[in-house]
Amino acid sequence: MLTVHHLNNSRSQRVLWMLEELELPYEIRFYERDKRTMLAPPELKQVHPLGKSPVLEDGGVKLVETGAICEYLVEKTGRLGPADQGEGLRRYRQFLHYAEGSVMPVLLLMLALSKTHQSPRLLLG
Repeated sequence: MLTVHHLNNSRSQRVLWMLEELELPYEIRFYERDKRTMLAPPELKQVHPLGKSPVLEDGGVKLVETGAICEYLVEKTGRLGPADQGEGLRRYRQFLHYAEGSVMPVLLLMLALSKTHQSPRLLLG
């Protein structure tokens, strides 16, 4: 059974989405951020030394980092991956890493500005 260590308001949501798309059975271990500091709880450090999420456990395999977990699931199932090792593989890797490299910085900026009551539109045009 696959186990996802899921921290609220984290990138682990992407792993849950992929597991649903792949229709794989899994269980979730939920962790809640401290409402004041937004830090992960100490219990998550028992799973990952830095208290980071997501973490996927599959028997004796323990993986961290969203991109690595997604690639592992593609390899494990043979689904949702590239159709070939040439152009298909390049496109697959590009879109796999797009979320971290291009989208996440903007989303983090919007989150930070929303906490200061500034409009993200001021910076984003």
